[in-house]
Amino acid sequence: MERKKIYNSLKNIIPEKRIVFDENLLEKYYSDESGNRYSYPLLVTLPENEEETIEIIKFSSKEKIPVVPRGRGTGLSGGAIPLYPSIIISTELMDKIIEIDRENFMVTTQPGIITGELKRKVESFELFYPPDPASLDSCSIGGNVAENSGGPSAVKYGTTKDYVKGLKIVTPNCEILKFGGKVRKDATGYNMKDIFIGSEGTLGFITEITFSLLPLPKYSIDLLLAFDRIDDASNAVVKIIHSGIFPQAIEFMEKRALEAAKNFLGNQMASQKGEAQLLLRIDGFDRDIVDKSIEKIDSISSKLGCVDILVAEDKNFQEKIWKARRSMHDAMVNISVKREREDVVVPINSLPELIKNLHLLEEKYRIPIITFGHAGDGNVHINILKLKEDDKNFEKNIENVVKDIMEISVKLGGKLSGEHGIGIYKRKFMKLVFTKEEIEIQKNIKKLLDPNNIFNPDKIFP
Repeated sequence: MERKKIYNSLKNIIPEKRIVFDENLLEKYYSDESGNRYSYPLLVTLPENEEETIEIIKFSSKEKIPVVPRGRGTGLSGGAIPLYPSIIISTELMDKIIEIDRENFMVTTQPGIITGELKRKVESFELFYPPDPASLDSCSIGGNVAENSGGPSAVKYGTTKDYVKGLKIVTPNCEILKFGGKVRKDATGYNMKDIFIGSEGTLGFITEITFSLLPLPKYSIDLLLAFDRIDDASNAVVKIIHSGIFPQAIEFMEKRALEAAKNFLGNQMASQKGEAQLLLRIDGFDRDIVDKSIEKIDSISSKLGCVDILVAEDKNFQEKIWKARRSMHDAMVNISVKREREDVVVPINSLPELIKNLHLLEEKYRIPIITFGHAGDGNVHINILKLKEDDKNFEKNIENVVKDIMEISVKLGGKLSGEHGIGIYKRKFMKLVFTKEEIEIQKNIKKLLDPNNIFNPDKIFP
């Protein structure tokens, strides 16, 4: 079906001003944060509610036109990139909070609200939504559900799936499904909502989400620990957790990542000491317990070669520290002409071995590999960098480097992705994790819900 005919048909469903048809305006929808492109979208629709979404999907299903659900385009695995000429359904105007239920510690939202806005809104009611991806001020909550996003706080509080209590979904067949609700326990039938969490827009379009909330912790103190040896920093992560302390966050940053962040931010760094640093956040409701945890961490880290410790309680100082950590993605882009980014996850006690193996790969292939990320839950962000345009060695070896990283992670008991998802780029490695039968079971779920294969076709599975 021609683009113009599709456009004219959709004008009968939603106002013309909420259809992006002009190719210049479509530019921002061609890709995501990965920067890669595959196929131009036919057009982009901007529904404001479930009713409009259903009608768009009905039309797409009838004409068998591929549909790509899209949040804010901050993903890194290609989940929101069309592989074929497709209709993109963007959630950016479905950005309302439907209800904040203070009595039941629940919030119900549309999928397009920015994650950081949701966090700040519930905090104004002394409530706490813990998941905190680095892109929280630009990513959408629906995209977080689609990818099962995490963030630094996952070590203590878990990932997005741990807070999704209810979902409303429009299937490719235009059925409206509602699973879960405002309850914290539910042993009624199969746990269907979890099938859609992390499904990357392949099974349906999420129109409404109910999240559980927690009381907002009264105290929150940050620690910045510097180590002269990277091995000491990674070993300290394991020791701290084994001591019985569960910080809200334990972030690992090697020296080269810190230097890149310093250059990107213009020297606005709290500290650059050591070959590696750990950034921890200790939170709670009892100040004595928080202080004792800090003392215990100081003792443990000192025995493992910690050469400097900063304690940050002032909000402005804390923001300065976290700004450096959250800028590292952009800092890696700033120092490279091309970059491959992986987010493998391994058991916590395998983290030192993973980091050791990454350094061996760097030596073997002579390609810079810079690491930072959520060390507290074994999920690190691995940046494989091409620093110069004429670096032929990068192009020659990059596929082998990525393959080796995936194989090492799985061998250590890990998985391909901790929070960024599979999307396009990791499909070929799914066989490292699943048997043929296990992949077929998942594909059969897709076929049941999407028999015409129009929703984000050919994502996730090889």
